[in-house]
Amino acid sequence: MSKASELTFQNDMIQQLVNKGWLLGNGEGYNRELALYEEDVLGFVKDSQYAQWQKYCALYPNNAQHKFLQRVATQLNNADPNAANREMRTFGTLGVLRHEIRDRGTRFSLCQFKPEHDLNPDTLARYQQNRLRVVPELVYSPWASDAHLQETGAKAKSWRIDLVLEHYSKLSPKYRTLLPLKQIYVADLG
Repeated sequence: MSKASELTFQNDMIQQLVNKGWLLGNGEGYNRELALYEEDVLGFVKDSQYAQWQKYCALYPNNAQHKFLQRVATQLNNADPNAANREMRTFGTLGVLRHEIRDRGTRFSLCQFKPEHDLNPDTLARYQQNRLRVVPELVYSPWASDAHLQETGAKAKSWRIDLVLEHYSKLSPKYRTLLPLKQIYVADLG
């Protein structure tokens, strides 16, 4: 695929996702060390689980946001896909999304799956508070920064993900045949 075709394809996908309610992001808000958007994680938790967040803030009055983000990062980094027990399966990206994060008597969900019916308005409201973000040309390496270059004198490779897509059924029919997987990463690793 030529660079011009790739850019057109990428921009068309981005526009369709934004039209469906996805947030358009840039690399500025992305925390490379934790590999997440702090604004999205904290915003979803505060908006959808206010009472639990207040309880958490009482437990960690000095810096609850930082402590929570560190807890999320720890849970994400301890993935064990071959775990035999349920507790170990709560780690990693899928584990964090499927199971709650627990800390000193507080419990947080980092997403709300689509309910099968709309009989429970609270669940439906939480589902509508999910934050979906598309970020073109995301440089994800924590070492590919000016600060790292100044500190070490070595320029790190600026590895980037061109586009991360989830829920391809939201794309127009003309691209569905090109995207047979439920989730794809369009990456330029060169």
